[in-house]
Amino acid sequence: MKTVKTVLLGSLMASAFALTAATASAEENTTAMEATYLNVAPQGTFHADDLTGNNVRSSVENDEEIGTISDLVIDEDGQIVAVVVSVGGFMGMGDKDVAIEWDSLELTQDEDGDDYVIRVSATQEALEEAEEYDRDPAS
Repeated sequence: MKTVKTVLLGSLMASAFALTAATASAEENTTAMEATYLNVAPQGTFHADDLTGNNVRSSVENDEEIGTISDLVIDEDGQIVAVVVSVGGFMGMGDKDVAIEWDSLELTQDEDGDDYVIRVSATQEALEEAEEYDRDPAS
């Protein structure tokens, strides 16, 4: 009978320790995720709206405007993977979206330093012939 009590007491103690450890671990996780804040954008950064709506220019066609950035593709680490560019069409009709990898773009500031100039080594025809970007392939 003593052995059963010892085993039972040992099991209860182990469960209590495990519960205490799990509770402490959960408390640590919630306090470790405190928010941090910025009051200005760090140097060398920009906002998404600095890119969206901007024209993309062809570096092989005399700096001609060949599309407009309509969206950004961002990975789980917050890095821009690609820009979605609307090409072709007229006044928003008949255009299509093409995703251009971020590393394929050249990003510079204009002479005033106010706006970004985005260039890609492609022609408008190449973008219009590129496969259309499917934002929601599962649907």
